[in-house]
Amino acid sequence: MKAAKTFYIGVVLTLLYAVQFILSFSLLRLAGVAVGVFFIVIGWKVGWTRYKNFTTWFGHIALIAGCLITAYAIYQIPFLKSPPTFGEILEMPLFWGFFIIFGGYCMITHGYCSCAIKMHEGINCKKGKTKIIKE
Repeated sequence: MKAAKTFYIGVVLTLLYAVQFILSFSLLRLAGVAVGVFFIVIGWKVGWTRYKNFTTWFGHIALIAGCLITAYAIYQIPFLKSPPTFGEILEMPLFWGFFIIFGGYCMITHGYCSCAIKMHEGINCKKGKTKIIKE
């Protein structure tokens, strides 16, 4: 496994959106399942430190998307009819906008910061799990 945290985030997202799809039959939930599967593949086979340019570009795209989702969510707050429950908060765009912003920051950090790259490779390369590839 190249990036364990990313893999487990992908598993949680996939399960969360699969259950929501089964309960609501909303095709929008399949987009969440696709994002979860994407993170599972990245975490399991690719990792974030091997392809630094991909990581930084994807991080910047995630920051832009997170800002747009957060702005949309802030616009929607006055139109809420009742206070949301905890489960509804996890579905709301404000939560996911902040989640995407922090994820984009993390991707950019893994692309640029040499200490984050060394730490990530040191954790994932213990006991001969993977080899460090020098570019």
